[in-house]
Amino acid sequence: MTTDLLANRSRILATATLVLVVSMLLANIAYWVFPDALHTVTGGFNLTSMIGQLDANISLMLWWQAAGGIVLSSIPLLILTKGLLALRSLFLAYSKGEYFSSESADLLGKVGKSVLLWVLASLVLTPVMSVWITFTRPAGERLLSINFEPSHIVALFLSASLMIIARSLSNACSLARENEQFV
Repeated sequence: MTTDLLANRSRILATATLVLVVSMLLANIAYWVFPDALHTVTGGFNLTSMIGQLDANISLMLWWQAAGGIVLSSIPLLILTKGLLALRSLFLAYSKGEYFSSESADLLGKVGKSVLLWVLASLVLTPVMSVWITFTRPAGERLLSINFEPSHIVALFLSASLMIIARSLSNACSLARENEQFV
């Protein structure tokens, strides 16, 4: 693959990442604001998908309960957004030919850290979201849900892998700079 082709693909992925971030955040909010229109299209993102699992109806929720749901379900997505924006910056660096730099290593490390924090935030906020969604129900119908799925293990493995690769790249960049000083 030529450098120009790699640069073009990196720019395309940088743009696609930005589209993904904006779409993900807007879709999450839209799911809460227009539940009847979007429920047939998607099950929601991350914590929003709990609505179907808990047999809740957003249309019947009080406005402040739905607003709280938007905030709670957006927290993990905003954490993931930070990592995706770091990934976008990494693609932009690659598009400029900056493949082997400490900045690239730092950006890759931020992606891995963000994925880790996204999973942890999802795990912590799942019980909070389940209580939030069901606390207006009569006693005996309120739920506290705890959820850990195999996809969490995969995301944690991916996160750890990215952080180790980023650290290795950072060490390699340091060694390369030291070797340049001796030549």
